Amino acid sequence: MSHETSISEVAKRYAKATYELASTDGIASQVSDDLTSLKDIIINNKNLLNLISSPTFTSQEQSAVFDVIFKKQKTSKIVQNLINVLIRNRRVYTLISVVNAFELILKENSGEILAEVTAVSELTKDQLNQIRDNLKKMTGKEVQLETNIEPNILGGIKVKIGSQMIDASVSTKLNNLKILMKGAN
Repeated sequence: MSHETSISEVAKRYAKATYELASTDGIASQVSDDLTSLKDIIINNKNLLNLISSPTFTSQEQSAVFDVIFKKQKTSKIVQNLINVLIRNRRVYTLISVVNAFELILKENSGEILAEVTAVSELTKDQLNQIRDNLKKMTGKEVQLETNIEPNILGGIKVKIGSQMIDASVSTKLNNLKILMKGAN
């Protein structure tokens, strides 16, 4: 699924501020690694997921748990500060969205974009390379593909880059034809 659609404006603001600090210090890649590692730990631990998503935990409890994680993971100061600000502002529940937003910002600033490709079945390596090459020509940027399978599109593909959608699916073409035929009556 696309990460961008699930990212709130609040998460984007925190991610942007974190990216700017990390870039200024020249450690954006390290911060990205720390955030990704933290995200993986949280996603794979139901207790941690509950800790950040449940309002029943106090800020002190959340801080204590994250302090232990920071020491074990040797987390960068920027990431520690981000988490502490999220906890203090009672927005630690947005952490995974902040990490997703940070990853997108990092890719955009490295000249890479994410394209979400939806097809009726698994695409071959050659097909994916052809799509990537065409999108690279179109955007002038390196393209990372995220693929989804959606049988109800019947055939063709849908490509989403940011807010732009290229819909070359058979289901959409049939729908458009149906609308045209209704208008002709």
